[in-house]
Amino acid sequence: MYQSLYRSWRPRTFSQMVGQDNIVRTLRNQAKSGHIAHAYLFCGSRGTGKTSAARIMAMVINCLNPQDGDPCLVCEACTMLSSDATLDVFEMDAASNSRVEEIREMLEKVSYPPQFVRHKVYIIDEVHMLSTSAFNALLKTLEEPPPYMVFILATTEPQKIPATILSRCQRFDFGRIGEQQIAERLKLALTDGRTAEPAALQLIALAAEGSMRDAWSLMDICLGTGGDLTEARVREAMGSVDPGFLFTFTSALLQGDAAESLRLTDELMRSGRDVQVFLRDLSHHLRQVIAAGLHGDLLRDTTEENRERYLSQAQTAPLRLFTELLSQCALAEAGTRWASSPRAALEVFSLKACQVREEGDSASLRIRLDEMERKLREAPVMPEAAAAPPVTTVPGKPKRTPKQVEAAVPAPASVEETAPVPAPATGEVLPKNAWNAMLKRAAKELPSILGMLNEGRFGGFDDGVFRLEFPQEKKFFVTFLSGPGRKDKVEAILTEEMGRPVSFEPAEAHAVAEQENARERAQTDIQRLAEVFGRENIIVKGDQPLE
Repeated sequence: MYQSLYRSWRPRTFSQMVGQDNIVRTLRNQAKSGHIAHAYLFCGSRGTGKTSAARIMAMVINCLNPQDGDPCLVCEACTMLSSDATLDVFEMDAASNSRVEEIREMLEKVSYPPQFVRHKVYIIDEVHMLSTSAFNALLKTLEEPPPYMVFILATTEPQKIPATILSRCQRFDFGRIGEQQIAERLKLALTDGRTAEPAALQLIALAAEGSMRDAWSLMDICLGTGGDLTEARVREAMGSVDPGFLFTFTSALLQGDAAESLRLTDELMRSGRDVQVFLRDLSHHLRQVIAAGLHGDLLRDTTEENRERYLSQAQTAPLRLFTELLSQCALAEAGTRWASSPRAALEVFSLKACQVREEGDSASLRIRLDEMERKLREAPVMPEAAAAPPVTTVPGKPKRTPKQVEAAVPAPASVEETAPVPAPATGEVLPKNAWNAMLKRAAKELPSILGMLNEGRFGGFDDGVFRLEFPQEKKFFVTFLSGPGRKDKVEAILTEEMGRPVSFEPAEAHAVAEQENARERAQTDIQRLAEVFGRENIIVKGDQPLE
């Protein structure tokens, strides 16, 4: 009769356990020294070895010939305990025996000493499921147990256990098992000459999420397909998708391409993939990209080719955007468990993820600002503007004369003032010169905000305040530049250039329409003057940088 892999390969000694090295070392030392506690509490997520460790501990403290803290498995006591031929080691599932009557019935037998072994061991699994009355009944026995009595409690939710019970137990927390350790352990099942690709075993270990029991169950499914294990066969059996699909899908979300994301969703559903499995894979993919963006050494369990792809994709968007996508993906994965239409849940997630930048909340604003900062950091540093070339005479055109007409038009550059500037005192630096000097210094000293300064329009200098105005569609720059560490730095440079304390105030422009109308009227005036004097004889203020 076939026996499932997780039962066939359940560890029978501490040496066979996967992971939990610190816990195993402590329990083995206690077994060797004979310093055995009367109550233990094993905590941890499913499939991490809690029940296996409890059974091994029950066997080794009763073994007649222990081997370096491990049971020998051949003596009379080990043979008896392995075959469940004695009631001296009793195992109970509290999930189905949670009433106080059942606990009292079990505790009535505590007063009877063991018949065939040295220690009587009671293993209570899922102990957090006991009722309050059952815990109270258990408490008295835990306080003053007989010298031969050992209780081993196991739970996945220690926070539900009363503090009075916790204080009377030696607690051991079982962590999730590493993916590499799981993959190595799975090789034991490759019998009859069957082989497995390392990537296939790694995929199973990844899907198990630290649970050795879940890994054996998945291995059972994959081996049932017949033949050797390949990555493609394992993905097919598990309903997982190819890594290339995850990169493509993530790129569509990053670019805000809703149509492409829906097309990929349709392709996913037509291939028969499970939505929840896909979202779990996507969450892992996003975590890997985030790890690559933070530090390449944080990437784990991936091929060299995929490592390069993770690093490349991490450079396409700010970290905050990946974090927001991961948050939404986790919520969608949880929601699909109860959704009547998993496909609809996936499509809603895709559409919302594509619109992250377009939302009006603070998170979207921070994402857009992070993107701009990233682009500015990656942009090459522009050299200082070269001096203006000397005026030359164009053959066939009349020379400029002192009677040339000057027409003023507001310049689009942020360095041109649109508000009147009061005349400076004798010896004082002109505000427009101080502003231009600040922009030049910002190219070297403040490269992350230079582009944002250039997005605004110089609003003039009045009462010791430099103003920079932004149109309605760019008003979020006002919030960004007003923040500490940005506004202060701009003010410090302007103060140095002016030679006296000044302030810097970014603000939303309220007269953009009037400025545009003024520019149009100025262009009309220039056209009329050009018809009379010729365009080459007209100098327009703003055609050249301020001096």
